[in-house]
Amino acid sequence: MELAGGSRMRVFALVTILMIASMAPMAVNGEVSENDSQKLGAPLSENWDDAPLTYGFSAAVRSAFARVSDLSQYSEIQLEQTTQWIVVSQYPVGESVRDLDNVWTVDIDSNTAIELFSEWQDDGFIETAYPLVEKTMNPKWTPDDSLYGDQWHLENTGQTNGGVIGEDVNITGAWNNYRGSGVVIGIVDDGLDWNHADLDNYYADTLDYDFCGNDGDPTPSSNNGHGTSAAGVAAAAGNNSIGVSGAAPLASLAGLQLISCSTTDTREGNALSHERQSIDIYSNSWGPSDNGRTVEAPGPLMLAAFENDVSQGRGGLGNVITWAAGNGLDDDDNSNYDGYANSRHTIAVTAVTHKGEQSWYAEPGANILVAAPSDGDGEGITTTDIEGSGGYENGDYTDGFGGTSSATPLASGVIALMMDANPNLAYRDIQHILVQTCRKNDASDSSWSTNGAGHLVSHKYGFGVVDASAAVNLALNWNNVDEEISYLSGNLDMNDLNIPDNSNAVTDTISVTESIKVEHVEVIVDISHDYRGDLEIILTSPQGTQNILSEKHGDSGNNWNNWMFTSVHSWDEDSTGTWTISVQDQGNEDDGTFHDWELNIYGTELNPDRDGDNLTNSDETEVYGTDPDDIDTDDDQVNDGLEIQVYGTDPLDTDTDGDGLDDGREIFVNGTNPLLTDTDGDGLSDGQEVIIFGTNPLVPDLDEDEDSYYWFQDCNDSDASIHPGATEILNGIDENCDGQWDEGFNSSDTDFDGLTDFGEYHFFNTDLNLQDTDGDMLSDGDEVLVYLSNPLVYDNDTDQDGYYWFQDCNDTNDQINPDMIELLDGIDNNCSGQIDEDFIGLDRDQDGLPDLEEFNIINTDPLDNDTDNDGLSDGEEIFNTATNPLVPDLDEDGDGFRWFEECNDEDINIYPGAIELWNGIDDDCDEQIDDGVNRYQYLIAPNSSEITLNSTSEKLQLSIDFNLSNSIKQDLGLEYIWKRNGATISQQEILNQEPIDCSKNNTGFSAVLCAQNGTVGPYPILVVITDINGGQISYSWNVSYFVWHAPEPVEKEDNSGDLDGGSKSLNELEMGTIASIIAGSVVIVLLVVLLLVRQGRSGVKPPKQPPTGGFNPPPPSQFSNVRSAPILPDLNNKWK
Repeated sequence: MELAGGSRMRVFALVTILMIASMAPMAVNGEVSENDSQKLGAPLSENWDDAPLTYGFSAAVRSAFARVSDLSQYSEIQLEQTTQWIVVSQYPVGESVRDLDNVWTVDIDSNTAIELFSEWQDDGFIETAYPLVEKTMNPKWTPDDSLYGDQWHLENTGQTNGGVIGEDVNITGAWNNYRGSGVVIGIVDDGLDWNHADLDNYYADTLDYDFCGNDGDPTPSSNNGHGTSAAGVAAAAGNNSIGVSGAAPLASLAGLQLISCSTTDTREGNALSHERQSIDIYSNSWGPSDNGRTVEAPGPLMLAAFENDVSQGRGGLGNVITWAAGNGLDDDDNSNYDGYANSRHTIAVTAVTHKGEQSWYAEPGANILVAAPSDGDGEGITTTDIEGSGGYENGDYTDGFGGTSSATPLASGVIALMMDANPNLAYRDIQHILVQTCRKNDASDSSWSTNGAGHLVSHKYGFGVVDASAAVNLALNWNNVDEEISYLSGNLDMNDLNIPDNSNAVTDTISVTESIKVEHVEVIVDISHDYRGDLEIILTSPQGTQNILSEKHGDSGNNWNNWMFTSVHSWDEDSTGTWTISVQDQGNEDDGTFHDWELNIYGTELNPDRDGDNLTNSDETEVYGTDPDDIDTDDDQVNDGLEIQVYGTDPLDTDTDGDGLDDGREIFVNGTNPLLTDTDGDGLSDGQEVIIFGTNPLVPDLDEDEDSYYWFQDCNDSDASIHPGATEILNGIDENCDGQWDEGFNSSDTDFDGLTDFGEYHFFNTDLNLQDTDGDMLSDGDEVLVYLSNPLVYDNDTDQDGYYWFQDCNDTNDQINPDMIELLDGIDNNCSGQIDEDFIGLDRDQDGLPDLEEFNIINTDPLDNDTDNDGLSDGEEIFNTATNPLVPDLDEDGDGFRWFEECNDEDINIYPGAIELWNGIDDDCDEQIDDGVNRYQYLIAPNSSEITLNSTSEKLQLSIDFNLSNSIKQDLGLEYIWKRNGATISQQEILNQEPIDCSKNNTGFSAVLCAQNGTVGPYPILVVITDINGGQISYSWNVSYFVWHAPEPVEKEDNSGDLDGGSKSLNELEMGTIASIIAGSVVIVLLVVLLLVRQGRSGVKPPKQPPTGGFNPPPPSQFSNVRSAPILPDLNNKWK
């Protein structure tokens, strides 16, 4: 193979380095055996100074170098078969790799590689090296459950056996407007049947590649149908009348064949960086074994590909990388043991069944972001298969696809719809939208918890099942998230802390002061242990969210060697506070050693402008050099944002123009230009004008009166006679500009009136040359200082009582002056400053009221003790009766009580002590109406309270009356309540009850009576009368009822045809008639006697006789044993 020029130069450099290395000492500090050097190789040093290039990479890439450069993990056979190594060196020792500077691929004989790289590392030629060991990657295993139905994962209508309606990705609503048009999904797998009729519609044949065959045709072998099925789930053409539809039916597919052969770090990195500007989504349904005992992660080159994908792909928006979370649940595997799925640059996707529950194979993990429907519980995914007899089934489609291998391309298809809706979404925007829109499935599962930011998150399901419609709707108007920032703790040395066997957890904490809105958290641990499956590792956030990184499981492998766990469970929490890692051995017979760990937190700044100066923190630190935590870095009272964005001043210089004034003072106080030394251009700097001269730096300074003094030196720059040094005159002007006016005149008194010339001129306006300016014979000094009168106004004695107005309290009345006697008239007659003071304490009419109060307050006559002549003294009315002493208090009705002593002074019968009557009036004025009145004395009782009547023919009428006038009755508002056996039967004044017709269907009491035969009762009837004041009176009757029922008539036999019989019947009839007449007569006599007896006892008319037409009444004896009246129910309640 002929080498290009660049390659020849690298080979020459390599040979040179090899020659130099061969001449270097073979050992340092003693001989190193061949066996020891082979074990050592060139592992990454723990000293950062030894490997500055490697430690300059991201924490994930650096930890990967540390992990893969440890040769103890490789078998002798693996090392013997490896002829390519990856080397970190500042020298070009081989072919440069993609995505990482100063990293080279070196072809080398396996027999000399380990020793040579060890020597190169000792000599400082390289920092580290690791072998490109061939690895076998497996498609994520597809369970072989019995599969039924069609594409329920897109729209679950309950068509599957036991499926739950709606347990799908809710995609049909999103399809109304977006189907993935213009988005390219790269299917990284074992190939893709791109000629398939359901996959070739939008296939991107210029972007695909076969990394096993190193050509542009990813067509799979007949037994590699995994990638073809995954492609169909993601983007099979829809609405084409054949087969199936993918989640993004208008998206383009690009097959990237990788895992149909063994892989290396280089090959994987190349595949995941292939056409990153054109391919939008890399969908990966493959990874290390899911047997629960394999801990494997991408190499540095693959991780570098991830990092450059998200930072450079899609024109800087970043490629989206989806990854199957894994299918090893039945082997207690965890997605966090897969370094591909737990990268913060990938979206880990787990699987749920058609019931929305965890698929039996779906691995849990704190790294899992979302879940998507896949097979399990007897239902698979219907999708494309290799055409013909290849693939999973003998046909072009299969209904047996599944696992997280199917869930992942389904999520990829949904993401394509989001990109179609908003092409400006960055890769982190996609993650945020999924976090906010995923649907909580299997709501009763105990794995759900709420993190410190309020998000529901599950160790099984991440943030829930992908909801395509919700995600697309949110994506439409989504604002891109802020730039990612990070907190990197660096190595946290645990000083080889012992992890005790099957005992309490060992813990460590770190306090984070940076406030980051968390997205991803990485934890890199270095732990020695002979059975790492015994270890439970948990990271607890400051908000108390537990990120379960590793659980006890059956993994007998050794150590967690620089292993990086990730978690999304603290999404959107504030990073500030204490983070705690705990490591606990939950098995027996082995302990371990906790060497060190790192905590890396990624997200956005919770406050992108911490100091509130309208400059982002990153711009302050990276562009302007200002302090992002100080709103005013240079302390010039102008915040950094205003200085840069508005005023153009230097935020790092207090005085940008150097004029001696701070920028803030110029802007906010003086209004000068902070960028000009002399704002008004008068030759004086702004600082001189403000600080030294006190002049206005905005106005040019002149000498207007040309007296050789600037205006700020001259107190009047418009008058040349006024300037410093001029002679002072008494005129109210400061002629000599010494800050005082008329100084020298404040002690002179030219007219000797006791007032200084200065005072007379400036304060009193008097004539400083004349003692009595107003000519009233009082000197100006006496008026001002003694009498406090106005020296400019002539002072009079208007009423000519011998007193000036300022001595007299009323200069218009000569009867008011200091010599007058005080009178009781409300006037200060003697000008003493008090009114009527001589009458204080006097009560001349002896009525108990002081004269001053009678005159000034009460208005009574202080010389008459009964002003209103009503027989009550003024004092008695004020203090005892509380009546008006100016108005006579009378007894209008002549009952011996004045109006204020009784409650009605217009009625002689109403007064205190009067007899209380039943009339609704307070007769005795005790504020109680009809109290103590015996109402029964007003009762007019009926003649009798015992009544018997024929209930079938007589009307019952009862009433009660009182010895009261109708007007009083009306005033009392009497109410009547009639009751029988306690039940209310009427509320009328008179009780009326009609006779009962027992031939009809009766209810209530009538039905009870009609059920009897004979005399029943007595029944008590009570009337209760209540007046409006609550008084009551009652009366009762005992009523007995007579009830009689006619017997049924007997039909006679017709024997007219028999003469003998007729004769016999006739004789019998005659005899019967005679007997009936006799019996009837007896009954009549008895009834008459009974009637007379009852009339004599009750005064109530006896009941009428029953009709006699055609039948005989029963003999009286049949009523002799009639039972007494039954106790009746409350008829009000029973027959309402």
